[in-house]
Amino acid sequence: MMAERMTVEEMSKKYPNEWLFIIEPKTRENTTRLVSGIVQVHSKSRDDVYEASRKFKGDAAIRWTSDDTSQEHRPKMPLYRPKNLN
Repeated sequence: MMAERMTVEEMSKKYPNEWLFIIEPKTRENTTRLVSGIVQVHSKSRDDVYEASRKFKGDAAIRWTSDDTSQEHRPKMPLYRPKNLN
């Protein structure tokens, strides 16, 4: 089954209060504001998503799907990481 491209709003509804690892991210023109992408991994655990990101090569983004801005839910790395070739 092929993963579907979703908007940020669709991701938030489908995966509320979860961390998302998003591949093939599309951003608003001339910004890094995420518009859509394909959810590769989703989890309540930030560590699960960061682990997936370490293994991935290519454009990717990480997003928390809640308005909660507590220290626990702040990203450890940039939310958008173009062409991760590390």
